Amino acid sequence: MGKTSGKSCKAVRRSGPRKPTATLLRVTAGSMLPFLQTVARNRRFAAAWSKAIVKGDLDRMIALLRPVAPDLIRNGLGTNGIGYFFSCPKPWSEYSCGTTIPPGSVQFHFSPVMHRRIAALLIPYYRRLLKQPVYAAALARAIRRGEQRTAERLIKREICSSLLRSVCVKDGELRLTFKARKSKYVYAHLLFPFLE
Repeated sequence: MGKTSGKSCKAVRRSGPRKPTATLLRVTAGSMLPFLQTVARNRRFAAAWSKAIVKGDLDRMIALLRPVAPDLIRNGLGTNGIGYFFSCPKPWSEYSCGTTIPPGSVQFHFSPVMHRRIAALLIPYYRRLLKQPVYAAALARAIRRGEQRTAERLIKREICSSLLRSVCVKDGELRLTFKARKSKYVYAHLLFPFLE
């Protein structure tokens, strides 16, 4: 995956990851929201964050996170030069959440402009997960059961943009892909388990 800090993002239980629950989705939303709001609203922060990703500078990433989203530092974070990942808190530490360009597309590139656009779209989605347990429960159930259409319908209620190209649920993973017309690259926002 690239460089990591704190607890390893690769920590998995031998029995395999538990399936996502509404609580996992809501805890993830609560920790991600302050970070995404900062990315969306603060151009300088977004530029510095992208630069740190491309350089693989975890110390700089931690320094940027500390005043805006300290919860994300505690559980562990990583970068692969084309994106970033945060480990989820216990008891879901086998799960990670983050945004990346799919490997094989490009190396050492992460657009702050595209990241800001994606962050702005994710904010209402994460806010609804955090504030509406029934919504979070419905989405968690769709992910566990691999109900593609249901997950897509629930997410597109909150992310109403042609920038969102696809919603995919498979094996406990949720993948949202984004692409702008002028962008060469697809970006994926993921909630996924690390598998051995």
